[in-house]
Amino acid sequence: MVPAPLFHSDDLRRWRSCERRFWLARHRLQRGEPASAPGPAPEADVALRASFPHADTVAAPQTPSQWLQAMRHTLDCLDSDAAMPEGWAILGACLTSEDRAQVRIDVLTAGEHGLRLFKVRHATVGDDADVDTVALWTHVAARCGFAVQGAGLLLVDTDFVYPGHGCYAGLFREVDLRPVLGSRPVAQWLHDMRDCEHGPEPGATPGPHCHQGSGCEFAASCKACAPPPRSRRALPGGALRLDPAVTALARTWPHPRRCLRFDTIGTAVPVWSGTRPYQTLPFQWSCAVQAADGSWSDHQFLADAQGGDPRRAFALSLLQVLGDEGAVLAYNAGFERNRIRELAQWFEDLAPALEALLPRIVDLYQVLRSHQQDPVKGGSWSFRAIARAVAPDIDLALRLDPALDAEHESSAQSVFALMHRPGQSAAVRQACREALQAHGQRETVVLRRLLALFERAGAEQ
Repeated sequence: MVPAPLFHSDDLRRWRSCERRFWLARHRLQRGEPASAPGPAPEADVALRASFPHADTVAAPQTPSQWLQAMRHTLDCLDSDAAMPEGWAILGACLTSEDRAQVRIDVLTAGEHGLRLFKVRHATVGDDADVDTVALWTHVAARCGFAVQGAGLLLVDTDFVYPGHGCYAGLFREVDLRPVLGSRPVAQWLHDMRDCEHGPEPGATPGPHCHQGSGCEFAASCKACAPPPRSRRALPGGALRLDPAVTALARTWPHPRRCLRFDTIGTAVPVWSGTRPYQTLPFQWSCAVQAADGSWSDHQFLADAQGGDPRRAFALSLLQVLGDEGAVLAYNAGFERNRIRELAQWFEDLAPALEALLPRIVDLYQVLRSHQQDPVKGGSWSFRAIARAVAPDIDLALRLDPALDAEHESSAQSVFALMHRPGQSAAVRQACREALQAHGQRETVVLRRLLALFERAGAEQ
């Protein structure tokens, strides 16, 4: 008889949220069906290695034989009699306890009186599942005979400023979890998980966890799991009834008019010197310009994926296309205003010209909210929802070929990150660039449709 697979962090996460989810996943494993691999730790990246320059990395195991090799690798590192230098660690340490729990620890390093272990989160805060995972890791390490001096999280420190040249030391801050680990009875949990696995299929315990993150993989077959609530969409095209006064207002907006959209990115690990984690950085603007005779022209800027910090080029090109006269039309324009203010703070020589743009910006969101005769009660005023109302033929979804190592439907941020990935092929970079440019142009088309709706509202009454 083939023994049941060992428990790992994903098992604990499922069991803590819903015993039925845990039971179904475990029985799927025993039938040989695919399930997520027990590898909670990401591969060591350059930012983590900056904090632990003398780290030894254990390759992520995928098969039982690879797990044995990974555990031998881990134990060999820990059995060394040599003094551990500062910055020593094992990244992805693999251990198995006698009560059949198996873990891969993100960071295992040495303290003065024992080992210290950390779960790495490219986030600013952790959650209860992180505490559960660290508690399991601590339990397994102790059962393996190791003295555990400390346990916690490595979270992103938003005060960190990247100096460039791959110097990421200081990106992570330590959060000590020892005061709360005592509330996690891991040994009892493992006992109860074994009983649950060998018993009948449990009932479901529906709740917010059914749809959090990527959601439960068994939600579609779970009668107790209600679908998440959805906001009502904005009214369909043709049903928007506007106050005729909006037409007179629109006619006061001077030409040349610019319909403007920004795209930004904020990553946990900054890539441009002088920037911080999660700092909102603009990488693309898209602008449709309407001349006094009613004709339109399209203009764009997209940062070079292989270039440096794009902010100055972004600002200079923006100033060139916006000029010094005419209305600048944006939807929920506080976003664009804030990015322009930030550009002015970064570049003192450009500040006067950038700040002169701010009074010219017209927020079409506020105009729409103020002049719609039939407000959408409880509905959505998001740009996408309004796009469905005024431009139902325009698909704003940004899609890439899955062969490009991307989700079929992506965000502008994820596509730009894919384009910016070190070592990325020229073909993928070009595909990303074309997708982003087309996405930006579609968004400005929506703004043009909204402007046209305002202009004809008076004539239609």
